[in-house]
Amino acid sequence: MVGKEQKNYSRLSDAMKDFQPYSNLWLNTRTWFVRHKAWTEGAWDEIEPEELETTFENVMKAMGQVVRYFKDKGHPKILQNAADMKAKIDEFKPIVPIALSLRKEGMVDRHWDQISKAVGFDIRPDENFTLNKCVEVGLVSHTELCEDVGERAYKENHIEKSLTKMQGEWEGLNFALP
Repeated sequence: MVGKEQKNYSRLSDAMKDFQPYSNLWLNTRTWFVRHKAWTEGAWDEIEPEELETTFENVMKAMGQVVRYFKDKGHPKILQNAADMKAKIDEFKPIVPIALSLRKEGMVDRHWDQISKAVGFDIRPDENFTLNKCVEVGLVSHTELCEDVGERAYKENHIEKSLTKMQGEWEGLNFALP
């Protein structure tokens, strides 16, 4: 009986392996459409940069694997769907650095002022601000600027937090000099 159970388990395992690319296509397509809409049309302050970066990378990798899998499998419609999905993901790739940079912790008015001055028009988050707006106004062509300002904002924020922590730890300490 053990041999028969082993064969059944082996067949089930093989079936699961065969189904995995279909599952990856479906699940990653769904994830992409749900998250992409939230990132591009949702409230600016609700974009979590770490989640965006991780989800984007995972979906991009999975769709690349799916396209490679279906390339020689004789399923042209499935391959076309996977390739179309991958193209949509690839199209979003240049936008990712903008979202990651401008959603860094520490971005405050002075940083938005720097970006506005450099690009020649006022750009700053308000209640109607979205990632789509960043794309529409052409910030993708200013990616390097956005990355520089975002990184500076993050570092300044880190220094400010460290200073505040240090001041809190030193509060009440008496430094006596002879």
